Amino acid sequence: MSVLLIEDNTSLAKLIQMLLTSEEIDNSWAPNGFEGLKMLEDKDFDVLITDIRMPGMSGNEVLEKVSKSHPDLPVIIITAHGNIPDAVAAIRNGAYNYITKPFENDDLLNSVNKAIEVCHMRRENIKLKNYLRQSIAPKLVGKSEAFRKLIQMADTVAPTDAPVLILGESGTGKELIARQIHSQSNRADKPFITVNCAAVPEGLFESELFGHKKGSFTSADRDYKGKILEAEGGTLFLDEIGELPLSIQVKLLRFLQESEIQPVGASVPVKVNVRVVAATNRNLKKMSETGDFREDLYYRLNVFPVEVPPLAQRKDDIKELVELFAAKYGSKITFSKEAMNKLINHNWTGNIRELENTVYRICILRGTGEVQPEDLPSEFSGNMVACLDMNLPDDELNLEELEKSFIVKALNKFDGNKSKAAKYLCMPRHVFLYRLEKYGIN
Repeated sequence: MSVLLIEDNTSLAKLIQMLLTSEEIDNSWAPNGFEGLKMLEDKDFDVLITDIRMPGMSGNEVLEKVSKSHPDLPVIIITAHGNIPDAVAAIRNGAYNYITKPFENDDLLNSVNKAIEVCHMRRENIKLKNYLRQSIAPKLVGKSEAFRKLIQMADTVAPTDAPVLILGESGTGKELIARQIHSQSNRADKPFITVNCAAVPEGLFESELFGHKKGSFTSADRDYKGKILEAEGGTLFLDEIGELPLSIQVKLLRFLQESEIQPVGASVPVKVNVRVVAATNRNLKKMSETGDFREDLYYRLNVFPVEVPPLAQRKDDIKELVELFAAKYGSKITFSKEAMNKLINHNWTGNIRELENTVYRICILRGTGEVQPEDLPSEFSGNMVACLDMNLPDDELNLEELEKSFIVKALNKFDGNKSKAAKYLCMPRHVFLYRLEKYGIN
């Protein structure tokens, strides 16, 4: 237990120090607010006692600075009887308690002991919140520059309430980034509610998001809160937001603008406190220009865009990811250098999701021991690249332009048949369609 006393009256300060010492409470004294703040920088205290009327810096000014620098530190104000309104104002500004002069020794000691308990509880709550953040944070691994920048962006926006739009190809881990943002936010102890906009039938969207009242439609046999109210105080994650029907977009926009919703069948709106994080693998800006997505909603969601890089830009992370997934599925396998190199150099068009599924399959097939190149799935045994001219130019090579040219050639090879071209390039159809949109290939 340690108390810092800021008091310009030397006689009163000595009296208080003697009283605290008699109760075996460690204490320090500062004659003014400036010295007191310096002492707070050098040592941790459990309670701060300060006079309210002091030359140079008042107790209220001390309180204002301490509330920002040491928000867990309870502050007890000492005031003359005639200055009680100042003390009440201090309580409103965050002071724990106030004591009027002259005071009874027991009153001061009781206030100090209770403040010490409050301090310990506050610090324990901070520890628990930090533990909660760590426990709910997703397992993210990586050392590449692209990954480092991604996490830096996510952690920068996390403490705010700004809407976040997570962009990236399918399978890159956009939901994990959304969970990372939630876990590092001030809402970490509140719900994280996910809505897959591509999986909800258009006719049920309004009820699913905003809820409904009993009897509002034929099958509404009970009240339903809806996903937004379920996320109250926390984070609502709207995955695949590009699939949201236009009829719902205007209502979602109102929710974002007014922080209120109106359940189906309700007569009055309901105020809500929900942070929105959305994700998509589509080009919402282009969709807004063609009228397939509301432009005002796009700009409301796109306050802080975060782009998740494809696995092709995270080659340095593949080894760690492979080991993570192998451990996840309880396998005791290891990978030879040759096998790992094949995995690292593979064209992961399905991104992290494809990598995880591949490792899972290897775990099932191999079981234990060291994985050799011949233990990898059949798509790793071919040497399709060998037929290509791999003499690299002396100047820089634009990989995106190279990929675009392969896609165009594959389409030409199959007379524009997208399914056959995607299969030929070993790309999932949805990834192939995303590439067409990304590169503007008609």
